Amino acid sequence: MISFIKKHKIILIFLILATTLRLVSINQSLWLDEAIGAIEVRDNSYTHLFFEFSKFDNHPPLYYLVLKFWSGLFGYSEASLRFPSILFGVGTILLTYLIAKKIGKKGRKYDSGITRRVSLSSALLITTSQFHIYYSQEARMYSMATFFAALSTFAFLIVSGRFQTLRRFGTLAWILFSLSITVLVFTDYVPIFLIPVFWLYGILKKKDGDWWLRFVASFIPLTILFLIWLPIFKIQAENGRWLLSILPAWKSVVGGATVKQAVLVWTKFVFGRISLLDKKLYFLLIGLASLPILTSFYQATRKKERSVVLIWLWLILPLSLGFLVSFIFPAFIYFRFLYVLPAFYLTISWGIYQIKSKFLSRMVFFTLIAFNFLSFLIYVYDEVEQREQWRQAVSLIEHNAREGDVALFEYPEPFAPYRWYAKGKINALGATDSISADNQKTSKITREIVENKGGIFYFEYLRDLSDPTRVVERVLKEEKFEISEVYNFVGVGQVFYWKR
Repeated sequence: MISFIKKHKIILIFLILATTLRLVSINQSLWLDEAIGAIEVRDNSYTHLFFEFSKFDNHPPLYYLVLKFWSGLFGYSEASLRFPSILFGVGTILLTYLIAKKIGKKGRKYDSGITRRVSLSSALLITTSQFHIYYSQEARMYSMATFFAALSTFAFLIVSGRFQTLRRFGTLAWILFSLSITVLVFTDYVPIFLIPVFWLYGILKKKDGDWWLRFVASFIPLTILFLIWLPIFKIQAENGRWLLSILPAWKSVVGGATVKQAVLVWTKFVFGRISLLDKKLYFLLIGLASLPILTSFYQATRKKERSVVLIWLWLILPLSLGFLVSFIFPAFIYFRFLYVLPAFYLTISWGIYQIKSKFLSRMVFFTLIAFNFLSFLIYVYDEVEQREQWRQAVSLIEHNAREGDVALFEYPEPFAPYRWYAKGKINALGATDSISADNQKTSKITREIVENKGGIFYFEYLRDLSDPTRVVERVLKEEKFEISEVYNFVGVGQVFYWKR
């Protein structure tokens, strides 16, 4: 045990650091999507999650089943709900290290020193990546999907004969590959764009018939399970098309094939999941952070190593396919491509150590680490960069509510995070007839709610999507209400207190 620790002490330190960074600020308030999942896993059975909830969600069910099992053991605090994502995030760092280490050993001019530096560098870069930290803290499926994307890539390298020392595990490696791609697709749909990478790599490497037979056979479990799942998937697709038809603005939320979305992928990968209010400073930082990355990419392309072909495919092909498919069905949004982030940092690390000048190579590496930590510090110390403050909003409203007051939402019911944190000290109701407000029906519902009420806590959250013509606000004015107080909460937006 002691010898193992000594041999791997640096990566163990990185994993401890990764866990520590991902525990910082983990108790932020749950935001909308997290709260929806939390309520579902708390209040419903595994069967309901699989067969009923999935029909109205746009993701596969596996993450919710894992979260229900976990929360049943460890509870429903913010930290508990998010901890599985931390575990998957730290596991991804270890896999990134292992992938880099083994790919380097198969290079045409194997250099154990460079391989070690590349593997440790890529691990430290993703350890300190604010983008990866953010989604390793979120009670959503993206960290889990990234872990299984890395695991399937690692297993694929084994079955592709990359690691001669592990070939004796043959059948077990194929089973691991088969299981990992199956779990990946049933965790999130967008990572399916990783699957063509494996097929294309096999074609480029001109694998023999026996290899192809095993490779195709490894997709049998995924194919069978997806055929069983297909009726529910069709319902999800129909619901998605219906939502886009009644809420055209929803396309900008879920992501489409636009220049803006493509630029966002770059900016979030480069400088994390933050967006400073001072846009000049923000774009300056993005530009400065991009320079060492572009330098690394350039160096990585100059050195034509066959051993890193898979990494380039992993980085480029899913993003390209996702962008093209989003012309038909929008799904191109940066956080759903978290699963290519390991390839992003593996490519950067490979490029760094192709720079001939050791001084310049180190300067590029430490500049990237510095920008990662800068982004992380901004995230930790600036609450504007953090998640929606529903816990704070609910607490303030329930503390200040008077008898007869009501909380009003631009939705058929109070939003999930409000329901999650509410203690029932004030009546809370939805003011619209559906997720897309009908003028007459919503007016009628709103009038009935505010009749004989003295004060209204009105949430503007998602108003521009569900009620762009401001029907609810117009009714409040017609009923002689006036704005008395305005409260502002990060992510939630403004909460207006209207009184007669």
